[in-house]
Amino acid sequence: MATKFIIIIVAFLHHFSNVKSFAMPKSKQAPSSSKCCTSWRPQDLTKNNDGFLPIPDDDYIKMYRQKPELWPVEFFIVAYRRLKNKTQILVRRSANGTSKYGLGTGAPATRWILSSASQTPKGYEVTDPVIRFDAKNFPEFPKNKQSWTYTKIHILQDAFRGNEFEHPELEEYATKLLRELRKCIELIQAENEVGTWKQSTYDVIKQIVDNSSSVAALQGSLRMSGLFALGLEGKERIMKFGKAPDPSQVAKSCRVYTMFPQMPCPLPPPSATPEELRNEILTRKSKFAKSGRNPHMDQYGRIYTHISTSNVSNTIHGIYLPFDVTGIPGLDDAKALDLFGVQAVDREWVSLHDLKVLDGKGIGFDDTKPTFISGFIVRQLVKEGVIPV
Repeated sequence: MATKFIIIIVAFLHHFSNVKSFAMPKSKQAPSSSKCCTSWRPQDLTKNNDGFLPIPDDDYIKMYRQKPELWPVEFFIVAYRRLKNKTQILVRRSANGTSKYGLGTGAPATRWILSSASQTPKGYEVTDPVIRFDAKNFPEFPKNKQSWTYTKIHILQDAFRGNEFEHPELEEYATKLLRELRKCIELIQAENEVGTWKQSTYDVIKQIVDNSSSVAALQGSLRMSGLFALGLEGKERIMKFGKAPDPSQVAKSCRVYTMFPQMPCPLPPPSATPEELRNEILTRKSKFAKSGRNPHMDQYGRIYTHISTSNVSNTIHGIYLPFDVTGIPGLDDAKALDLFGVQAVDREWVSLHDLKVLDGKGIGFDDTKPTFISGFIVRQLVKEGVIPV
């Protein structure tokens, strides 16, 4: 009897040790890493996935969905052109080491900052009412550590007025684009099934585009693209507004995707130095391999879209605006700018093949994360026929 009891206990412990390590019976195991990392498509981040642990009720994405005002939202200009039978994307070198390239046009309409920050970033203010979120709600929060909080901020409507960044023509173009975008979002939202992930996502997006301050976020994204900056001689715009893409066509090609990042684990504390944060990025891959953590998806089977820094605002609803600038001369001179930056940074036109979006046979199957932060997003734009190949 005692021997039988011991056998039962051993079997019981073995079962739960497997659960803790997220191991599953072979018939229920998730697809291999190589397949998972190349099969991203827009996903319901609150829906359980077969063969994985169920998503808990206190998951931060579920909290975001229950309280839509928690979502960070960004606008992105995706400039592309056809040249010598190839499609190229306008990108800039990634400065944080998470990837080789990025779009470099992400302008937040609303995002998080540390509550302990001494001041808000230029052009932003704390929301009214104040919205805070506890760091311990994120799954990467270190166990048995004292928590901290984040505070929500949003862009000011006059962020680019009355200062060195004022640009009436660009603001006018952004205003026209936002007006057209509102029409398109309203039409899409009317077609969405009530209670779905897509419907809840577009509820958030509609609130953002209906806010007049979003003109500034759009203007910021356009500014960051460098397409409307002065040329090398400082006399004419690289792209004149008369030749800019029709705002109504840009709005019709707009897509909304949710970026779900691979975050550092554990999440670095606010006291982490820049050197410590850089070292975390450099050593993350080896630490993942050593720990057995899947670098392509979380324990609930949700696929990562990109590799992130410790910035929790990188879980976002992204509003992607494809910009077809094929045939417009002078675009090789475009320089990247930070949202409120004055120091121009080189931009590059890089082919879809070199960004790993495509391969020799068509739509690629390589993991784009190390090469291009928005690789999965642009690949989806190609799949949907928004960006031609």
